[in-house]
Amino acid sequence: MKSYRHVQIQLSFNSKEPIYQQIKAYIINEIMRGRLLPGALLPGSRVLAQQLKVNRNTIILAYDQLTAAGWLTSQYKSGTRVSDTMPADQKGPPGQEAPSKPSLHIPFRHVNISLSPSNPSGNYDIIFDDGRPDLKLIPATEISRECRRLLQPENQRQIFSNNSERGNELLLQEVNTMLNNDRGLAVTTENICITQGMQMALYLTAQTLLSPGDHIAVEHPGYQPAWQAFTIAGAELHYIPSGPDGIDLEQLEARCRITPLKALYVTPHHQYPTTATLSVEKRMELLALSRQYNFVIIEDDYDHEYHFHKHHIPLAGMEHADNVIYIGSVMHTLPISFVCGPAAFIQSLSAYRSVVNHEGDPILQQAMGNLMATGDIRRHIHNTRYVYMKRLELANSIIHSIFAGQAHYTPPQGGLAIWLQLHKLVEPAELLQKVRSAGMNLVNPLSYYNPQYDTVPGLRLGYASLDEPSIIKGLGKLAKVIQQL
Repeated sequence: MKSYRHVQIQLSFNSKEPIYQQIKAYIINEIMRGRLLPGALLPGSRVLAQQLKVNRNTIILAYDQLTAAGWLTSQYKSGTRVSDTMPADQKGPPGQEAPSKPSLHIPFRHVNISLSPSNPSGNYDIIFDDGRPDLKLIPATEISRECRRLLQPENQRQIFSNNSERGNELLLQEVNTMLNNDRGLAVTTENICITQGMQMALYLTAQTLLSPGDHIAVEHPGYQPAWQAFTIAGAELHYIPSGPDGIDLEQLEARCRITPLKALYVTPHHQYPTTATLSVEKRMELLALSRQYNFVIIEDDYDHEYHFHKHHIPLAGMEHADNVIYIGSVMHTLPISFVCGPAAFIQSLSAYRSVVNHEGDPILQQAMGNLMATGDIRRHIHNTRYVYMKRLELANSIIHSIFAGQAHYTPPQGGLAIWLQLHKLVEPAELLQKVRSAGMNLVNPLSYYNPQYDTVPGLRLGYASLDEPSIIKGLGKLAKVIQQL
């Protein structure tokens, strides 16, 4: 992609060689060291002559020779640009080798993280993501209108006067009301910190809670980005199987007997990725285990608002939940999330937040606080919940009719994705190749499993972002692909 912005040229001349040669050598050197990229637009000869205080003919001579040698190209009304390719027979001025970048010998923390994208891309007819909402249903008009209103001069003071280190004060109050009224928590705004997305919430929680050498249990299969946040904090991970009824509490207790756990990370409302909902009885048992073995529960409630049947309050809303750190989102489609926990813990987490995201997003936070206060967000969630419930009912009926004998399927109680437990292990590369050949794409199944796994039995398919014809078509094609494996 060619730039329409002129590059900056700064050059101090010496008296040992002609000025045009110095200009040539400078431009060639900048190209070879990678500062002047292919297609970069150089200043016009008149402008550069004025900048360098030299005769314009000197610039023209340097440009002409560089163009003749293949370093530059020049077109009428398009200016002089760096060539797309370096001259094959040129290595710069005589006796000059391409400069090498100095090696970094300063010690630093090496972080090597490779995560599969949660939202597959590509030119495919149908894409099964990992459970994203339908972007066409976002109340974009209302949000953009409110942001524009806040940017008016008479409203700008409101944006910056309502902020604390834990986030926008109005948004904190609205989130607090939502948690107390709708989700059964008994908290105040001092127990809440606003974050820019769920991943920031997880990262800040990990940095605040965990120290190198701590042990943390996680669900398996599970959410790899959370695993990586815990690993970067220095914790050692222990994988606890999760099945149709959620996390296996017997295996969790067996792990507790031999390992002093600092924390457990769990997604009880809609287990990620299997969509299982942890029963009330198992939630009470889990809270009892956390008290008995003195570990913290990190509850990730990433899509609480989209539950379609019997209402379950979060672990954090139940009795004896003082050791639960609760993470959720204001609206699943926007990067506004929160961490809820003991006030002292939130105070420390907010200090971390002020270092990595001191400015936050004051306009969007104020806008969301206003829209929550007027009930617009609640109405949006209510309306989209009905849409997604109908799409899930359609997916349920299709799966029961065409996947018999190929996969076990338990209809989820909510969430924006479904989980197919295949009857046979599949090699992910072969599966993805066949799926893509059929004009579709989906999340790499390996992204839910411990890296030691090379075959997987389960597929997570986001249905909420697809309209009804795409759900019918996509599941039909997928059934044929699995049948051929």
